[in-house]
Amino acid sequence: MSDVKKKNPLFELFMQLVMVIVIYTVRVYLLVWNRPKVTFLGETVKSPRLKTPSVIIANHTSMWDPLMMLAIFFHNRSIVVAKDQIEDPHFSWALTRVKCVIPCDRFNLDTEWALIAKRELEKGNSVIIFPEGKCRYDGLLNEFKTGFAFLARSTGAPVLSVGIDGIYKRGHRTQIVVTEPEKIERVKGIPSSKHLAERSEYFRQKVWALKQQALGKTEVEPLPVAAETPEEVQA
Repeated sequence: MSDVKKKNPLFELFMQLVMVIVIYTVRVYLLVWNRPKVTFLGETVKSPRLKTPSVIIANHTSMWDPLMMLAIFFHNRSIVVAKDQIEDPHFSWALTRVKCVIPCDRFNLDTEWALIAKRELEKGNSVIIFPEGKCRYDGLLNEFKTGFAFLARSTGAPVLSVGIDGIYKRGHRTQIVVTEPEKIERVKGIPSSKHLAERSEYFRQKVWALKQQALGKTEVEPLPVAAETPEEVQA
């Protein structure tokens, strides 16, 4: 007898309905409670309804960030989620039933997520990625993994950089700053790995500047390059 448990079609249908209710409830909660203010800096993108499928990247300051990004960019989007989070019993009941979730193994070499993300872009869906791979709470940014840059360069999809203030408190409007999309072109004479690393650091600094603006700072504080950024001290 097979060890694979068969899914009950009626139960799965019920859970799909539950997930639709959960998704819309969370979105309404975030939009009403946090009243996010989205500022578009450029002329090309003036709305979360993107005309061109894009690789959307943002800083990761809070566990609420992915939900907020999904609430803002609500139409035609997918999101890359850590595989270990999807397999966590606390979240698996939901994340395994949401079609927009792309699993990614952040601890081992994983290329399957990029293939799935490529198909999503080809279908007209933007892909949301948090290049840091995890939250950072001390105000700095972790190193940006090069996966998003590889995806953008290999597909030709533009990178849309987003800065989030990461504040989700009563009475505070969560500030989100979105800049112009930018493509990553291949450069002759530069090794692929080096080029992707350079582009990743470039966008890291770009997102950092957007985050500072979202926090209301008039002058951007310098951010050390990833190699010189100290590890976050765990409380």
